Amino acid sequence: MATDTAIVKPEAAQNSGQLSTFFVADLFFGVDVLRVQEVLRFQQMTHVPRAPDVIEGLINLRGQIVTAIDLRRR
Repeated sequence: MATDTAIVKPEAAQNSGQLSTFFVADLFFGVDVLRVQEVLRFQQMTHVPRAPDVIEGLINLRGQIVTAIDLRRR
């Protein structure tokens, strides 16, 4: 007889109980602080011609070019 069992991943088992919270449009989100790598302040973005509306632009993150996505549009 087959039974359904949940497998708990080690990182999920180490819940800190603290959340990093933020708004996207009018929605309020919370993410476990142990899963947050870093928080960035707003940076000037370079517009990308003919990119989809969800692509806000490009930013320079410590020498690497990174695509910025507008989660409100996503």
